[in-house]
Amino acid sequence: MTSDIANLLHTFARLADEGTPHDLGALLTDDVEWAMAGARWRGREQTVAGLTRMRELGHAGPGSGNRHVITNLEVHATGDRATALSSFLLVSAGPPAAIVAVGSYRDELTRGGDGRWLLARREVTT
Repeated sequence: MTSDIANLLHTFARLADEGTPHDLGALLTDDVEWAMAGARWRGREQTVAGLTRMRELGHAGPGSGNRHVITNLEVHATGDRATALSSFLLVSAGPPAAIVAVGSYRDELTRGGDGRWLLARREVTT
């Protein structure tokens, strides 16, 4: 169970760098909540729009040269609900390669009727 959640979070990080906003949206609940400095999004549509804006600013996505690296992952799951705490690094390809940001994710996840884990809430701190 915890490996499925870790896989979801690592997939989300990879898709933030290589995928489309639609790909990211498929990993979110319909009523997802996202909180970070200067932004609060509610619902899948608003969150995907916010993540799209982050790409437009050059923080993520193909062509940005950035990579999201997740580490120090702790997962606590009970039934169909889980929390996950992790640290992240946002690394620029450079040259030279550099750490652009360091922070943490506090995530809440739920398992849907199809058995897949989805991100229900993310709080980002830097």
